[in-house]
Amino acid sequence: MSGEALELPCILAPIAGGQLLLPNVAVAEVLRSQRVRSSDGLPSWCAGRIMWRGVILPLLIFEQANDGEGEPPASGSGDGVLVMNRTRDMAGVGYYGLVTRGTPRLLRLADEDLEIVAGAPLRSAELARVQLGEDDAIIPRLAYLEELIIEHRLGGPVARV
Repeated sequence: MSGEALELPCILAPIAGGQLLLPNVAVAEVLRSQRVRSSDGLPSWCAGRIMWRGVILPLLIFEQANDGEGEPPASGSGDGVLVMNRTRDMAGVGYYGLVTRGTPRLLRLADEDLEIVAGAPLRSAELARVQLGEDDAIIPRLAYLEELIIEHRLGGPVARV
């Protein structure tokens, strides 16, 4: 071994009141604001559906999925979308979208770049809270978000248009 520190490519995505820290491989694409198709009967954490590469995806609001914290994004607020890869093979979940509140940043992180915030209370959609220098971030429980999609049958069969 060469002794060089291993770095993980990551994305730091702004959300209401904070930031999400995600491994780059979890994100298929970063999109600017998208036209959202809303419909009746959706849970509060689902902003609606978006079209991506001919596929209709559910669009999740992390803050709402995380025990209903935060406000839904305002229409036309300059929000973006992270198109997320699923974390494991699960029927009914291919890709899904996560609303961001601005432009995500690309980072390369080594172990010494982040510190777990010990004793921080975690909500349902949080795996950990971390400190990145001056920045605080949440590492989301992506499997939890995917379970929400399946529970509410929002992934359904892959829809192509």
